Amino acid sequence: MRHTCASVLAVVAFAGLLSSPANTAPMTADHVDGSGREQASPVDTGGPRPQAKYKGLTSGEWLAVWWQAVFATSIEGGSHPLIDGGAFGGNNRTVFLAGPVLPAGSPKVTTRVTIPPGTYLVVPIITVECSVAEAPPFHGEDEAQLRACANGLLDLVSDPYAEIDGTPVQDPGAYRVESPLFRYGPLTTTNVLGLPPGTQSDAVGAGYVLLLPPFTVGVHRISVRANVAAFGLATDAEFIINVEPPREW
Repeated sequence: MRHTCASVLAVVAFAGLLSSPANTAPMTADHVDGSGREQASPVDTGGPRPQAKYKGLTSGEWLAVWWQAVFATSIEGGSHPLIDGGAFGGNNRTVFLAGPVLPAGSPKVTTRVTIPPGTYLVVPIITVECSVAEAPPFHGEDEAQLRACANGLLDLVSDPYAEIDGTPVQDPGAYRVESPLFRYGPLTTTNVLGLPPGTQSDAVGAGYVLLLPPFTVGVHRISVRANVAAFGLATDAEFIINVEPPREW
């Protein structure tokens, strides 16, 4: 786990799964209103299913797309989803959520997000990557080394936990996935890895990843937690999701 811009766990993006790079889209991080939408129907926590597919991609493949999108996002005003949490988006009604990995004992990070109905969510509890471009302990020369590196780092994570609308996700360890070999970049000028602009690299990621089907209209809460005692890090994040009603024309 690396310390980048406030001791975040830096991880990696994916560039080769799709025929073209995933486009990031701005998401509004609004305060949830008090209009009584707290009565939204709770999500069915009998799912999500481990290794579920959405648009033909597995959770591991979506993890790679997630990192492609997060590394296509520049640091702006010191803010980035990996630094202070946030939402960022791909195409086709798919929104990615990120909770920062910070020094253990840091206050819980709460992120408020407004999304349209029918939106899928890709939510890593925690994730890590290794690439050719990075220095040890995040370095590997080929796919075998990269895969061993990423999984070895993830082995240091303990107590992964997720809760949706107040109900714990059963057996969060079942949501452990690894990505295919992928290529990230070219990185932006103010990329979160601090690598030279234009850098591209092969990489492999691993993590605990939830792929959530669309929520009902109203307000929902997702909480994620995990510890990385070997590095003195942890993640403790809550996402307050406001699903807006369909627009009336």
